[in-house]
Formats: sequence, C-alpha cells, structure tokens
Amino acid sequence: MNRFLPICVTIVVATMVLSADDAKSTVAKLNEAWLVAYKAADFDSMVAQYTDDAVVMAAGREPLHGREAIRNFFAEDFKYVPKHSMATKSLRVEASGTLLVDSGEYTYDGIDIEGKPVHIIGNYTTIFKKSEGKWHTAMEIWNVRTPEEPR
Repeated sequence: MNRFLPICVTIVVATMVLSADDAKSTVAKLNEAWLVAYKAADFDSMVAQYTDDAVVMAAGREPLHGREAIRNFFAEDFKYVPKHSMATKSLRVEASGTLLVDSGEYTYDGIDIEGKPVHIIGNYTTIFKKSEGKWHTAMEIWNVRTPEEPR
C-alpha cells in the first residue's frame, strides 16, 4: 500500500506534462487562432481566448485587467490602424503542468487612418493556462524594438 500512492502520483504528473513537440504544436495552434481572430477584428473570439482575469501588459501602457479591458484595447487600436497584419515567431516554448510559456517576436504592419505606414517589430511573452481541458491566455506582455510611427 505504501508504494501505491507514489506510483499514482507519478502517473498523474506524467500525464500532465506535455512533450516539447506537443507544447510547440499547441502554442502554434493557439497563436494561429488568435491571429485569425485578430485579422478578422473578431474581438469576441479574441477575448474568449483569454482567462476571465487575464492581464495584458502592452508596451507603453498601464496593464489591462480582464477580458473587457483587453477587448476595449484592441477595438480602440483598430480605430487608428484599421488596415494591418501581424505575424508571430515563437523562439522558446516551455511547458509545466497546466502552464505553457511562449516567448518570441512579432511583426506588425499597417496603414493608419491618415494613410501613413506603421511598422513595428517587438518581443512578446505569453503565459497560457489550462483550465477545464482548454488553454487560455492568462498573461501577455510585449515590447517594441522599433519605434512606433506617431499617430
């Protein structure tokens, strides 16, 4: 009986850990779903991919707390740069239990409402949390490596 409990704990922990390939594949799917919703300006689908208490720390802004604040941020951003595209490139993915961490770089290109081009390159880190069998973004932070065009 004394050996049974450690064996059960080992089995449970082993099933919670994603392999490196599974973690990368999962992150790629999560990022693609976000980018599809972003490109379509589907703010409801975008915020559904965040936890209720998610925190987003965007470059040069106060942290955003919760889905409503995150939705409002992206909706406002679309008003200034309605034509845009974004791409991400994961550079490092780590998995531990119910958390996935994705760090990489992004490229943002667009045309603002005055017809001026906007080109931004930056870094990001996203922490995904698995709850009730689904992955959601719990925390996201990004910075800007290139100067943002004035608005």
